[in-house]
Amino acid sequence: HVCMVNLHPVDAGSAEAWFVAGTIPPLVAGGGHLFLALVDTLRPAFFAPRDRGLIPALEGTRMRFGGSAAPSMWRAWLGFNISHGLGAFTFGLLCLLIATDDFDLVKRIDAIRPLTIAVSAAYLAMSLRFWFYIPTIAAATATACFSVAAVLSA
Repeated sequence: HVCMVNLHPVDAGSAEAWFVAGTIPPLVAGGGHLFLALVDTLRPAFFAPRDRGLIPALEGTRMRFGGSAAPSMWRAWLGFNISHGLGAFTFGLLCLLIATDDFDLVKRIDAIRPLTIAVSAAYLAMSLRFWFYIPTIAAATATACFSVAAVLSA
């Protein structure tokens, strides 16, 4: 009589579930950031300075980069926030589409799992240095979920 011990008691779907869970924070945070930045192009409210008197100064100050065609600091700030939100949202969406279409692809292409961890960890490092607690929680959650998925699918 031979006793077989299952060294991987986690079912195959667990890695996929953790990976998909890791896509939710960048989707929600990136999508929300994008939406709020777009609102600010019409009515500055979310990414505007608390001192409203600074907005005219930002609108009247050009960036050094770009020469005479450089945008105002306000336009550059809005553009940065729009592209930042779009980038995080797109990262989450692409990872979600890959995982839900063919999770075996995530397991077959060795670079996908470490890249998802690296990108979300980079957002975590930036949030700890430059931002506030909401993006830190989102980035930490994504990093943890992608890390668990990587361990379970190894």
